[in-house]
Amino acid sequence: MADIETMLNWAGYDDVSSLIQDKLSQDDIMDLFWELLNADALILYDVVYSIVDQMGFVDHEQVKADYEDQKYQEWKERGLDD
Repeated sequence: MADIETMLNWAGYDDVSSLIQDKLSQDDIMDLFWELLNADALILYDVVYSIVDQMGFVDHEQVKADYEDQKYQEWKERGLDD
């Protein structure tokens, strides 16, 4: 089976992105995009997180957990249990 680089070179392209943009319709690209996102929950999470982070989303549960971790570390570093 040919590798991707061989197939791209044969088709006259240097990268997958150019081939896809030239040969697939916008609807086909969007269908592919959604299939790929829905196939991998971690990628979907990363995409959603990135978008809402840029919008200013704050994960208050994570802020609280980070604060509690910081306070615990400060307490541990006091060395009162030594």
